[in-house]
Amino acid sequence: MGENNNENLPVGIGADNLIQMAELAEKRVEAINRIKRAALAVTNVRDWTNQNDNPYLQVSGGEKVARLFGISWRIDEPQLTIYEDGHFSFTYKGYFTFGLATIEFEGSRSSRDPFFSKSHGKDIPPSEIDRNDIKKAALTNTIGNGVTRILGIRNLSWDDLKDSGIDISKIIKVEYGKAEMTEDVKEQRDKIESMLLEMAGNSKVEAAKLLIVHTSFVTKDGKEIKGKSSIANLSEKAIPVTYGKVKEAYGEWGKDKKDAEIIEKKFEKQEQEKLI
Repeated sequence: MGENNNENLPVGIGADNLIQMAELAEKRVEAINRIKRAALAVTNVRDWTNQNDNPYLQVSGGEKVARLFGISWRIDEPQLTIYEDGHFSFTYKGYFTFGLATIEFEGSRSSRDPFFSKSHGKDIPPSEIDRNDIKKAALTNTIGNGVTRILGIRNLSWDDLKDSGIDISKIIKVEYGKAEMTEDVKEQRDKIESMLLEMAGNSKVEAAKLLIVHTSFVTKDGKEIKGKSSIANLSEKAIPVTYGKVKEAYGEWGKDKKDAEIIEKKFEKQEQEKLI
């Protein structure tokens, strides 16, 4: 007797059915990938934030994706929970509908999250954490996750965004509960602005271009990351590094300027001597 290849298959699943299931699964995977590409294509850098080094879809992005696929939602009023230690959390419950399917999703954020409660390795008391920051983050969590869950495209990565053409270097990193910048760093920041403006002839546009040059860098894999055009977008960690680069460039610029003035004065003296 020939070997029965179907003897280990569950009852009701034959070889033909198994092939059909595999083909259907492949089609579903491709459909999900197409949905992911289409969803990301309607967003831009302003629809995303960097939170805890992960991409978070903002409400604006969720609305764009929802319109593209005809997703509707209803969000209940937020529930505020206050804990004995003073920390608190906001929770939203959302109902998301796509075609005939509807799902429920609860999104919440807590002041205990290190993203809000720690800065520079130090704890931030809950009394100093802005409740509106937690509330907004909870709403973003609810809508962003609700939309991506119902489409089956959760856990999006930075590579997903890059592959869709989004310049992730321009995505803002949100830093809630950030400690006040130290006086030394503030002074360096002000000096950076002063040196750039002087080198740019007091032109803010040219100064912004110079800042881009001095904050651009190349990654280990050889990719060039465009720098910042505004000093306000420099992190406290980046300011000392930028200050060193700008200070060096300023020194070279001052030397070149001084040399140019010496040459110009020498030329003027020679012209005057010719007239005598």
